[in-house]
Amino acid sequence: MAETVDVKDRITELPEHIIYHIIRRVGRYNLKEAARTCVLSKTWNRLWTLRPGLMFNQCSHKSFKSLEKFVKFVDDSLEPYVKENLSIDSFILRQLRHPELASHLDRWMKVAIKLNVRELEINSRALYYNVPDTIYSGKTLTKLSLRRCNFEIDNSTNKLQRLISTCPFIRDLKLDCCRGIRNLHVFGLVNLEKLELSECEGLEKVQIQAPNLGKFVYVGMPLYKQQKKREVELLPCKIDILDGYKTLEILSLEASTMTDQQFEHQCSKLSSLKELELRRCYTMKNIVIASEKLKKFSLLHWMKLEQVKMLTPNLMEFNFVGCNMPFSTMNPYSLEEADLDFQLPTLSKSYFGDVDTFWYNNLEDFVKKFNYSKGLILVIHCEKNKSILIYEDAREILVPPTRELQLLIIPMKTPTHLELFVDDLMSWDPNIISIVPCTDSKILQALQQNVTGNVETDNGEPKKAPAVEHRLRRLKASNSNYRHKKEVFQSPDSWS
Repeated sequence: MAETVDVKDRITELPEHIIYHIIRRVGRYNLKEAARTCVLSKTWNRLWTLRPGLMFNQCSHKSFKSLEKFVKFVDDSLEPYVKENLSIDSFILRQLRHPELASHLDRWMKVAIKLNVRELEINSRALYYNVPDTIYSGKTLTKLSLRRCNFEIDNSTNKLQRLISTCPFIRDLKLDCCRGIRNLHVFGLVNLEKLELSECEGLEKVQIQAPNLGKFVYVGMPLYKQQKKREVELLPCKIDILDGYKTLEILSLEASTMTDQQFEHQCSKLSSLKELELRRCYTMKNIVIASEKLKKFSLLHWMKLEQVKMLTPNLMEFNFVGCNMPFSTMNPYSLEEADLDFQLPTLSKSYFGDVDTFWYNNLEDFVKKFNYSKGLILVIHCEKNKSILIYEDAREILVPPTRELQLLIIPMKTPTHLELFVDDLMSWDPNIISIVPCTDSKILQALQQNVTGNVETDNGEPKKAPAVEHRLRRLKASNSNYRHKKEVFQSPDSWS
């Protein structure tokens, strides 16, 4: 006679704090998998609703326009955590629009810190929030993001400086449009990996001593936000990376007032730098970069840049937005991807053929130096004339003589790359697409598949949409006539 075995439901019998811990751990890496645990039992379902990540966006629902309803919603959401004494991983408040929320923020922050919150974010729109002393008790904080917050002097010490010294486990620190910070000395945060400072009014000096810093982003105050004068002298902020330069891999500077010499000095210490972005840096005109590990470099929205000298033998991606061609000495042979977007100043006008010969020759010579044997293709986009020229075979490159161009050099590694590329092309809504060569062109085949859409008629038979048919005819015509490609460049009518 077979024995009967009494199988216990061990999952259901787990203590609630263990169940909550499991959901918390699973949800940190896969929220969908954590949600599926709600079917295991009523207990699992109830504890799933108490997931450890809480995010409240005041603009996410029209009912939250009412201050009372938003406050009640946040209070009701926090209540069960307080009753069960359950810890929360993240507490995020975004798009706060009522100045009257300040007192409620104090209360919510106190609750979150008491529940051992790890990630805290306050993103305000309508008020500058005075950070309360409660935040000093946030011993478990690993990520702190504050927007439009005030850091006042507390017992002769800046509150932010005191916060840094009392929350040693912070890995990610972001301050956006905050006030009351004049001199910021980031020290003692041995776990800090990411630091972002954006448009903090009055910030004059930043010193960083973070031995494990991996990413640093600095955005200064843009000129148009200055109330008195639009002068660079009003925006001084000295940045000095004293420690962490051996681990720093990503550096982004925008609206920085670093001089050429200051930047070269800082950059020379960054032996592990892999990504560098410089955007609207007012005082730098001649940039020198020497880095063996640099993989990606972006120069964006520069109008007064004169020269860039680069010793970056392993650079793989280069992005540029501006009006000049300052990188004629750069050797792009190792590059696998580039995006060059040439834009004239707002009041300037450009006509076909009206370009500086020296600038034009440098650009064409630079484009020809790429190693197209890697499977790279060249895309030339003229937004003004809604025209796209594609070189699949880059042996006979000819760049159109106009100053308003976007040039893309990108790899076509897989069919997926090709499909995504074609989708991007069609999003530009071009009038003309020309491909060299057009015989057995993979891009042409992908374009034809992209624009050949079917619609159902009344009798159920598929029929091409008229707009798609016209688009396809125009595409085929532009490629069949491209054997006279040089005439396209010599005649402005072809690009009008």
